[in-house]
Amino acid sequence: MKKEFHWIVGAMLLASSAQAGEVLRLKSGNVRMGRAAAPIGPSLRVPFGQEARYFVLQFGHAIGMTEIRALEAAGLQIQSYLPDDAFLVSGSVSQVELVRATVPSVNAASVYLPEWRLSPNLFDRAVAKRSMNLLVTLGKGEVPAQVASVLRSLPGVLQVNEGSEDLVVRAKPAALTVISQIEGVTWVEPLPALITWDFPVQSDDGSNPPNPSTPPAAPTPPPVTGFESGTKLMNFDAAWRRGFTGKGQAVSISDTGCDVGKLGALHGDLENVTNGYAIGFGAMSWEDPMGHGTHVIGSVGGTGRMSGGQIRGGAHEAKLMMNGLWSPIMNNLAFPQDFSKIIGGSLRDGALINTNSWGNPNALGVYDSLANKIDAYTFDHPELLVLFAAGNSGQDIDADGHIDPGSVSSPATAKNVLTVGASENTISAGGIQKSLGELRDGAKKWGVEPLKSDKLSDNAMGVAAFSSRGPTSDGRIKPEIVAPGTNIVSTRSHHPTAQTLWGEYDSEYLWAGGTSMATPLTAGAAAVARQFLVEKRGMARPSGALVKATLIHTAFDLYPGQYGEGAGQELKVRRPNSDEGYGRVDMDKATGLSDETQLVDDAVGVETGEQRSISVQVAQGGSIRATLTYTDAPAAASAQKALVNDLDLMVVTPSGETRTLADHVNNTEMLELTDLVAGTYQVVVKGVSVPQGKQGHQPYALVVSR
Repeated sequence: MKKEFHWIVGAMLLASSAQAGEVLRLKSGNVRMGRAAAPIGPSLRVPFGQEARYFVLQFGHAIGMTEIRALEAAGLQIQSYLPDDAFLVSGSVSQVELVRATVPSVNAASVYLPEWRLSPNLFDRAVAKRSMNLLVTLGKGEVPAQVASVLRSLPGVLQVNEGSEDLVVRAKPAALTVISQIEGVTWVEPLPALITWDFPVQSDDGSNPPNPSTPPAAPTPPPVTGFESGTKLMNFDAAWRRGFTGKGQAVSISDTGCDVGKLGALHGDLENVTNGYAIGFGAMSWEDPMGHGTHVIGSVGGTGRMSGGQIRGGAHEAKLMMNGLWSPIMNNLAFPQDFSKIIGGSLRDGALINTNSWGNPNALGVYDSLANKIDAYTFDHPELLVLFAAGNSGQDIDADGHIDPGSVSSPATAKNVLTVGASENTISAGGIQKSLGELRDGAKKWGVEPLKSDKLSDNAMGVAAFSSRGPTSDGRIKPEIVAPGTNIVSTRSHHPTAQTLWGEYDSEYLWAGGTSMATPLTAGAAAVARQFLVEKRGMARPSGALVKATLIHTAFDLYPGQYGEGAGQELKVRRPNSDEGYGRVDMDKATGLSDETQLVDDAVGVETGEQRSISVQVAQGGSIRATLTYTDAPAAASAQKALVNDLDLMVVTPSGETRTLADHVNNTEMLELTDLVAGTYQVVVKGVSVPQGKQGHQPYALVVSR
């Protein structure tokens, strides 16, 4: 639990009130902004002869356009929102004093202290380390070369590499304090180490699928059940029968690459791949020397040609594009952590859905710089839906028979992405059929019943034990949805060094498992749902938030899970929960929404204090399900709470009673009301606080059915 500090720092902290905006909620700890008589004077200095240029201004109520315009009029640049009711700004002492003197709602002001700029994760790793690799985030408007020059002059800083936005620094742990004192540095955290989220299955006896460097003859696959691709449990068949196959849609996949990386020479199922980008450091091709990306792209939209249509992706008529993140220099995932470079090319080519099956296993539950970056990119491109795999860090270390919370990895911890966990497929032959207790470290990770005896794909109502669980460290619901991710068959890379993952299905396909496999299936679902919204519901350009809301709204609740109710119950509460989110993707329901279902894609949105409503006529004993999703502004990596713009979803009954979740943490909310009295209900979206909207407003998407 974080400490709450009561700061009285002389000239640093100014006027407070007993209203809102008293506590500054930072990862370094809560700061109670106290009273101080003295102003921030023009002689204030910070180390190395610098003048203070970064300040925190906290207001006594929810921030609106009046406060924003006042800051801009004073010449201050808003850097980011900080909870509660505060902005990190850059400018001069005199500009801060002007705002204090002219804006009555300013509660307190402070320089942005060095200790607020350091991730607590740094200190967990600094013990006994001779050097650390750091990601140093700079404020808006800073010149990286200038800050890098200052950093290179510091004792204990061993190396500084300049990126497009951030600096990568190798330094001794003792240098952390001085690095945080440099004006222009707004956040310092451990450098992310990124991996793919295919789950490695190795038994305690050391056995594993064969090494592909000397591939044996392809095995004879078991009889086809229809479940191999994972699409059957997601009810894709119903969507396909209605003509929704992803046609007219485009999906980009950011992964290890695609097969041999040459159009015209790709796997026979990948005929809808239109182009690819080599993004990994030193890469000259978007080929897949690992095999992961080829399996993933097949789950999104493989046509099934090489299997006679038996094994194909969810959106098998969508256009596919590969953003190759593999670095031949590092022989691993290594690429610029700049989403304009990762996604920008394919977005310009028309791919409005992007899927990612990778993340940082060292940043569990954390909203960090990478999560901030993808939230910023999606906030600037609201038509885009980005999906991330939740991770494969699920385990039961406390041995209570239930998977421990808090293991979702960054950047799946971002607010605006659709975070996908893995549910169990239904496969009893082929792939990996061992019990969890038989896998490497199985006794440690899943050594208590009912987990120990559970198999990876024996119950469609189950969530895969390895699938990362929420909530995030600030309490948000992640993952938001699940899809089959165990014993999934998809396309095989024919690159000579590609791995066989969970084993060969035949010469053209491989078995694999992980949230890596669940996520591209969900991306295929997003493409199909988007086609439905365009063609059936007449929405020419649905937002990413509306596509996300549609999948969440129609998901199938897996409660109580694969072990039933009672002792050992897997899902302790109905959705939403931190195991399944809102449930498993259901494409029958997603493409079967009736014309009575109301879809709102409000590109203007609401401002602070404003509300909008729609009417719903309900018969006696009827029900209402309302799902609100919005693409929020990016949070500061230093903030303890990631939500910036806060909207509330409410239902007002015919008698005037208001029912609401009063959720001030998540940017997705669902209200499900049943056994209602007959009458007209109002479904209301209210702007509780919109400090960083678009022209002061927060756009939103709303799906309402009865």
